[in-house]
Amino acid sequence: MSLSYQEGRLFLGASGDLQEIMEGNEGHPCYVYDLNDIRSRYEKLCEALGGLQNLKVHYALKANGNPQVLQHFKSMGSCVDVVSAGEMTLALKNGFIAKDVIFSGVAKSVQEINAAIDAGIKQINVESPQELRRIGELAKAKGQSMLVALRMNPEVNPVTHPYITTGMSENKFGMDRSFIPELVRILKEFPESLKLRGLTMHIGSQLLDLDAMEEAIHKLRSIDHELEVLGFPTESLDIGGGVGIHYDSLDYEKDFSLIKDYGAMVEKSLKDYDGEVMIEPGRVLVGRAGVLLCQVEYIKRTPYKTFAIVNTGMHHLMRPALYQANHRILPLLKSEAAPQKIYDLVGPICESTDFLGKNRPMQELKQGDFLAICDAGAYGFSMANNYNHHALPQEIILD
Repeated sequence: MSLSYQEGRLFLGASGDLQEIMEGNEGHPCYVYDLNDIRSRYEKLCEALGGLQNLKVHYALKANGNPQVLQHFKSMGSCVDVVSAGEMTLALKNGFIAKDVIFSGVAKSVQEINAAIDAGIKQINVESPQELRRIGELAKAKGQSMLVALRMNPEVNPVTHPYITTGMSENKFGMDRSFIPELVRILKEFPESLKLRGLTMHIGSQLLDLDAMEEAIHKLRSIDHELEVLGFPTESLDIGGGVGIHYDSLDYEKDFSLIKDYGAMVEKSLKDYDGEVMIEPGRVLVGRAGVLLCQVEYIKRTPYKTFAIVNTGMHHLMRPALYQANHRILPLLKSEAAPQKIYDLVGPICESTDFLGKNRPMQELKQGDFLAICDAGAYGFSMANNYNHHALPQEIILD
């Protein structure tokens, strides 16, 4: 279990005394990551999908691009999914080879595509006919052939926040069946420069119900068959990522049960598929493994609310402001005798959206207390910024 109290002190992993870490860091905000938790989840995911001999895990780097985290994934045998040339460079600098890399993303520039072609990566996931044509033209100019996968929009509506839904026609991502004739024409136009490797999809993030994903896989296979009939057989299916975690609970077994159910669903859906199957997990592997630590600067009481004003906020963890995400917030020193109070946890940014939690029952807090914002290993530091010219938080690795 990654987070637990030991004699009233909050630990991350077996030896990560978070109070001690914050004292050593002089109270400055910092992210702390437990590599052992990442390894445990990666192994459970591989075990759940063990029936697919042709499986490749491509860790979604956008979730957490810390160099030591990337090196850790490489050491476990993972490949990587990137969404920019910057992420591609980061992956290649931290142990991944070009054939480990698939390049997703909706707005790849000429410079980014040229970089991918020059590096010789595994494949580019194509989001539109114009992008496919651009890749064909650039590869032809270089006298090279580029492997591509077509990102298809399966038109399913997963149960998640609308800002992280990506599998509907109203979203900017992917292409529906109506694009197939145009895509086929472009592939025929560049027979030496474009090699169709496979299909890909990604229907959304933070998915706890797998029904929509199962439906999407079946629709993707139907499109795959349609392309084969048209003379374009594929050799791979990339079913994306999106499996979530239970932010509202310390019961990690709920996550492991979801991973097991996900593995069973994927195996059932693809057990008779002969090509390579790729997945792009991110949050489910790193989300629980990280915490954001902070210090209470002031307790401000009004006739309406009590605010705990801390030295971190939306600039370090954007998810509560952007997605109304609910991260558990725990004191690093637990007191059973302390009375319970209701707090709004807010930060230093000059925006009313700068909050980490509202109406939170917690043990009575005082100025100087240290707190942990839990389950912040995914889309925490990777989305952090220095708005109002605040410094970025540090990152600390537990191994």
